[in-house]
Amino acid sequence: MKINYKAWIGLVGLLCISISSCKKEKFVELNTNPQLLDKITPEQQFMNAIVRMQDRSEWYYDNVRGIMPWMQMATGLNGNGASFVSESGSMRNVRFGIFYPGVGASLSDVEYIISKLSAEEQETRVHQLAITNIVKAYYAFYVSDINGSVPYTEAFQGKYGGTFTPKYNKQEELFNLLDEVLKTSVAKLTATPAVPQASFDTNDLFFKGDVSKWVKTANAVRLRMAMRLMKRDAAKMTARVQEALASSGQQMAGNADSWVFETAANFAPGGDWSVQNIRAPKGVVDFMYNNSDPRMKYFYQPNYFTRENFDAAKAQGKIPANAVYDNRRYYGVPVSPDVSSAPDFAKFFNSVQIESLIKGVKTPVTLDTLSNLQRRLFAAGEEGGKGINFFPLITYAEVCFMRAELAARNVIADDAKMWYERGITASIQMYDDMASRALITDRQEKNSYVPTKQEEITTYLTQPGVLFDPAKGVDMIASQAYLHFFKQPAEAWALYKRTGLPNHTSTLPLEKIIALGTEQQIPRRAALPLPGPGNLNYKNIINAYDDMKTDPDFGQGPTDMFGRVWWDKK
Repeated sequence: MKINYKAWIGLVGLLCISISSCKKEKFVELNTNPQLLDKITPEQQFMNAIVRMQDRSEWYYDNVRGIMPWMQMATGLNGNGASFVSESGSMRNVRFGIFYPGVGASLSDVEYIISKLSAEEQETRVHQLAITNIVKAYYAFYVSDINGSVPYTEAFQGKYGGTFTPKYNKQEELFNLLDEVLKTSVAKLTATPAVPQASFDTNDLFFKGDVSKWVKTANAVRLRMAMRLMKRDAAKMTARVQEALASSGQQMAGNADSWVFETAANFAPGGDWSVQNIRAPKGVVDFMYNNSDPRMKYFYQPNYFTRENFDAAKAQGKIPANAVYDNRRYYGVPVSPDVSSAPDFAKFFNSVQIESLIKGVKTPVTLDTLSNLQRRLFAAGEEGGKGINFFPLITYAEVCFMRAELAARNVIADDAKMWYERGITASIQMYDDMASRALITDRQEKNSYVPTKQEEITTYLTQPGVLFDPAKGVDMIASQAYLHFFKQPAEAWALYKRTGLPNHTSTLPLEKIIALGTEQQIPRRAALPLPGPGNLNYKNIINAYDDMKTDPDFGQGPTDMFGRVWWDKK
């Protein structure tokens, strides 16, 4: 099954080239000087904002160095160090900095530019404003999700005559405000317009201005935000969930509705995007292998022990003559530092070198027992790749898993098993398509993509660790949602904080993380930096921190990453 996400790859490539070369100075000037905004259209600035939403520094600091190891989605080449559960370096600064003043400023520019048009012209841009507000609300929620209180209502207004020292909105207040923004945007996009509407068209790098897709996206964002309220205000969560799901025709109904940014290989050629030399985690690999998960070959590279290499190693005396070939090609590394460094696991880190089997090539081949992550699934430009990069924001599979969980918790009257199986199927099909177009490799073949057959999905749904059991419904749903978030580590982290799943006793068993004999805790939020007295907004930042400190769950102070934001109540 091939999925059409409606992304405009060539256009993104051209934009990235123009921003990073001779037009960079002009791009920056247009985003800081309101006097020049009449020289750029709402459509152009909307596209600028979209491109800014994907940032290599965020991927590296937030995900590769932080969330993926914490959430047992990856390990270092030789396992995790004893202090790996720590601040990744720039987590808060990167995500916060992308929105302030980047994405948020560009989206505010779209609003400002439209507000300066004639009344007649503004009437034709109701849909554009609604779509802009959906993206802006989503990103504000995304930033607040790990930071708590952030500026919003007074933010981004300084260059238009507003304040350069915006007050911070409390997270509770922000959740209410952003839900109303999304709700209002849906109403505007579904109402019959008074006049024909202008479209973002190809400048909309997600949906090419397709209003129906934006309506479905807004409702999906509302659903995700509502579920964050589960521990804090269950009644409000239920009301918002039911409201967001009220119109059946306004919900994501297939992978083609997913909110995914696609772009050419040169957007993520490697560097900070790369997962080179990052190992697969043992617990997840074992679960996927034991249950014949079709996604395993898309997530991880098989080890180097092909039958041919194994026989060559024997013939060259590099392994014992009585060694028996192991058909299993996928092995992960324990994420717990004490386990990966123990003597009984050390043998897995051992590798042997054999003479190349390719005629005329003298470079020896190192046979590695362990699996790495699929590099091109994360950076399609790796090793000269020409495939497509995928950056999911909210997918149909996630919506399915949310609906399954809500049904399993009796929040809504629905069929949990049906939505669970739809979520798994959609996830497998999505990764199948992504792996195909990213041109994944297995370190030995130029293109190792093998399509998933429908019978593989059918078989997977009947496996012992997958076959739906209502008695363990929420556990099983969370385990599969966690696997689906392989390309969205931040959502795997949020799932864990919201539900406590998966864990060492769940359907998909994760490890207890033991370092130097002590069980380690998983961070719960970003470590908030302390502003210097010279910071222009010092007073508002300190006031926001002081207010968050009144919550007993906030932790020992702003920099305590084991403290919690408002929605993550104990």
